[in-house]
Amino acid sequence: MYQKKIKENNEKKVFHYIYQKQKNLSIADISNDLNISFPTVKTIINKFLNTNIIKEDLKIGSGSGRKAQYYSLEKNFFYSIGISVHLKALKIHLGNERGEILKEVIIKDDFFKETLIEKIDDALDEFLADIQNHVKEKIIGIGISIPGIVDNENNIIEITSSIRINLDKIKILSKRYNLKVLIDNEANLCAIAEKFLGIGKDFSNFLVLNISSTLNMSSFIEKDFYGEFFLKASRVNHMIINFNGLLCECGNKGCWGKYVSELSLVEEAKKVNPNIVKLKDVFKNENFENKQIKEIFEKYLDYLSIGIKNIIFMYNPEKIIISGNISQYKDFFKEKLIKKIYDKNIFFRGSETIIFSNFGERSVSLGATMLPLIDELF
Repeated sequence: MYQKKIKENNEKKVFHYIYQKQKNLSIADISNDLNISFPTVKTIINKFLNTNIIKEDLKIGSGSGRKAQYYSLEKNFFYSIGISVHLKALKIHLGNERGEILKEVIIKDDFFKETLIEKIDDALDEFLADIQNHVKEKIIGIGISIPGIVDNENNIIEITSSIRINLDKIKILSKRYNLKVLIDNEANLCAIAEKFLGIGKDFSNFLVLNISSTLNMSSFIEKDFYGEFFLKASRVNHMIINFNGLLCECGNKGCWGKYVSELSLVEEAKKVNPNIVKLKDVFKNENFENKQIKEIFEKYLDYLSIGIKNIIFMYNPEKIIISGNISQYKDFFKEKLIKKIYDKNIFFRGSETIIFSNFGERSVSLGATMLPLIDELF
């Protein structure tokens, strides 16, 4: 679980306000909205000007009277690096405070190994070698996403039930690059991407169901306007939906992840058409119109709807954001999925609970890139 406690000082509150508004900011408005004295806000604004976090805009006013000074958030005042670990690839990104990706490298390999951190170290060393020094000086941290669990209590990173890595390796990585290194479950980082950059902005309590090569989920709860929040990843991939079903690597039968991950859908479709190797191949017209593949996808939606129903009963969330690569293809199945979920339902909320991410498979990378920025600035 990642928990961000806002520091009890005015500077953090003012920054959070500025980040949310980004432009058309005046000292008077900030002072009134946050109930902080004008002189205190002015002192903070001057500090942010000196550190190039904000910039002065043209003064606004008419006539001969005194014009109001407005401010806006500066661009590229900080950078961070995001690293997302996938089944057969490692993605490294350089991003700015707005979540804009400025540099990307994708390395194809099997990264689900005990040597994961060492492989990240090698890739990161090469990645940084191509970044200009004036940019390096503004990098404030490294965020790493994994399709597993970070167990701080036992000091391990659990990639799978058989691959566990000592968390002390992260400390070594941090010392080597002299940067803060944060690591978390990819669903938690999807939630960060949605809250600060995506459709989660307007919600204080939501779930993200990330459907990728694996399946995972995160709860996002914001406690107040000033940015205190916490995230908690859950192992919904091992929620049993068919006790006589497929054998999972955990030893149980019928785990939800065995039926609704992106990988499981592709593997089933590949049995019909060997040319299907990626999710996008499933949704090609010539494939998706195939009767057998349509039946496979119909069954896939059955299993997906069963799990989502269980989640709604357990959590009664304000929103469920479906994230991951499959969200790009929502036009193919959104209406049918929602009908399956809400047919004869007794939920407290209606079908507007289910929404889809606009980031597709990028949400994990965006969240990993934003994590050091959020941790440092909020």
